[in-house]
Amino acid sequence: MYAVNNSIRALIVAVMPLGAAHAVSFAMLLLRTQTKPALLALPSPDHVLALYVVQLAIDTTLLFAGHMVLRERAVSGRLAYALMGGAMAAFSYAAVLRYGLLLSPPSSGSVMTAGLLPTFAGMMAGFLYCQFAGLAPACVWPRFSVEGLNTSCTFDGPLRVRTSVAATVLAAVIPATLIAILSFTFFSIYLPPGLMPAGSDQIILAAIPAEIFLTMLTVTIVPSGIFVICVHHIARALHRSRGLEYALVGGLMGSLCGIVVAPFTALISPLPFLLIPSFIFGAIMGGLYRRFAGLEPQPLPEPIIVADVNTLVSADHSSRQRHGVVFTD
Repeated sequence: MYAVNNSIRALIVAVMPLGAAHAVSFAMLLLRTQTKPALLALPSPDHVLALYVVQLAIDTTLLFAGHMVLRERAVSGRLAYALMGGAMAAFSYAAVLRYGLLLSPPSSGSVMTAGLLPTFAGMMAGFLYCQFAGLAPACVWPRFSVEGLNTSCTFDGPLRVRTSVAATVLAAVIPATLIAILSFTFFSIYLPPGLMPAGSDQIILAAIPAEIFLTMLTVTIVPSGIFVICVHHIARALHRSRGLEYALVGGLMGSLCGIVVAPFTALISPLPFLLIPSFIFGAIMGGLYRRFAGLEPQPLPEPIIVADVNTLVSADHSSRQRHGVVFTD
């Protein structure tokens, strides 16, 4: 039996999706200050930062507490940690909603819907913590007993990359994330200030990438998941298991998708605007899937049910190519 290690580095990595989810939620809530009439009074930067830190601290505390509970019970499955992270994030959302730690309460009829994003981020956080923290033998045997010392083994048999739902979801989020980052960079550098109302530049610059992220995540999560699964099975069929090989297969698949989509776009020259980003996106998604999916032993072949031992003749045996002759009196 194994348990997940205590790791500050893994906890920091795991909190990143939660931090991003809260940042998106805060940016979308700040858009309420720009409506006419305004649905939310513009809060001070210190107030926004304090609420953000408090929510992130609650999430981090609950995530680590859930990890300790699973560790005490020697539960080390990544699915278990993902479910734990989602449950803890949902509980954290309910707590901050109950005690008024949000910038503004959700609109009527959207209380449950507003909790989906932090819950999804919590599931990613639990999975990432289990992935980066590593495993250690659980303390269920005496310290110097034979069972306690002989807890490690090696395997030199054939391996293949695992089929992982969690790794597929993580890789499928990449297009929405990269497009949000690129949009933030574009609007920060190239958007003319005259297009925005006075005093709202920072809010709009923060809200546009957040809205693009949510829109792209909704639109691309299913096609991206199908894309990642296709990349995985193509690489497995080619007997490729390295991260660079998965990235190359993903890049080529992305370029192929770009060629297929090019006739349906309004771009005059699709090569620089579609093929290059498609290759980069596909390569990142393929490599990221390989990083988080891990390896597993190849399954054993199915046993053969035999009624006659004489039928156990190999494929290249001469009796498979020609018929024997039996002389009778």
